[in-house]
Amino acid sequence: MVTVDCHLHLGLIDEHTPSWWWWEQFGFEPVSVGGDEIIQFLDETDIEIGLIQGGDIRRTTYHPTRDDRNMYVPNDFTALQCSRYPGRLYGVIGIDPLVDVHENLTEMERCVEEHDFRVLKLLPTYHHYRPDDRRLDPYYEKCLALDIPVQIHLGWTRTIATTMEHQRPMHLDRLGREFPDLKVIVAHLGHPWVDEAIAVVAKHPNFYTELSGWGPYGMAPHDPVGETYRALKKLKNYGCLGKVMFGSDNTDCRETYRLADQMSRDLDGQELYNEEVYKDIMGNTAIKVFGLDSIREN
Repeated sequence: MVTVDCHLHLGLIDEHTPSWWWWEQFGFEPVSVGGDEIIQFLDETDIEIGLIQGGDIRRTTYHPTRDDRNMYVPNDFTALQCSRYPGRLYGVIGIDPLVDVHENLTEMERCVEEHDFRVLKLLPTYHHYRPDDRRLDPYYEKCLALDIPVQIHLGWTRTIATTMEHQRPMHLDRLGREFPDLKVIVAHLGHPWVDEAIAVVAKHPNFYTELSGWGPYGMAPHDPVGETYRALKKLKNYGCLGKVMFGSDNTDCRETYRLADQMSRDLDGQELYNEEVYKDIMGNTAIKVFGLDSIREN
C-alpha cells in the first residue's frame, strides 16, 4: 500500500511567516518547516508521499496593530524542497488569485510543466472571496487544461483577518454543476459545516475531501477520535468513503483512522470500513486524484 499525506505546510519563520502570526493567531510555538522536516515527519509517521504547500496571503493577512504582511511562502521554495526529495514530495501551487490573473495563470503553467506540481490550492476565507466567485473561473479552466485538481480551504480558522461568510462548503455547488470534470478537494471537510461538506461531496462525482486539522487536532482536542468517527460514519452513509483522502496538517494523526474504526466496532458492533477502504483513504484515492499512478506501478 502506497501512503499519501495530501495536506502539509512549509515555511521558514520570519523569512516566510512571522513569529507573531503563530503566537498571536494560533498560540503555537513558531517552528520552521522545510523539506528535511517534512521528510522526517513522513518517516516517523510511516507515510511515503507528501503534498507540500506554501502560499501567498500578504494582501489580506497582517499584524492587527502594525503593517506587517510577511505571509508568503513562494512556489520556488516549495519546488526546491520537492527537487531534493523526488518521488516523495510533490508541490501544491500557492497564489493569490485576485492579484494578477494573467501572471497567476502563467505561474500555474510554470509550476506544473517545470516543477511537476500536482494541485492548485485556494484559500477563500483568507483571500476574501467565495469559491464560486466567477473571477475564479479562469483558474478552474486552467486546472482542467493542466489536468490537475483544485484543493479549497473551507471551514473555520482562528485567524482574525479571515472572513467567515466565505467558509461555507455549499458555495462549491456551482463548481460541481458548471465544471463537472474538475476535481475539487474540500479541505478540512468544511468544519464545522461538516454536513454541508458531506452533501456537496456526495452530490458531485469529482468532489473529494480530507479531514486534516479539525478531526485529529486543533478543533477537536478533547475528542479527536470521536469527531473523526462521526464524520466518517456520515460519509459512509452517503456512500462517500471512497472520496476521503488522508491529510495531516503536519500533525501525527494516522492512527486516528484505525481508532475510528475500532470505535465503530465498540459502539455499533460493525466495522466502519474494511481494509480496502482504509487503503483508499491512506493513499489509493490520492494516487488517483493527484495522478500518481506511475508511483503505484513502481
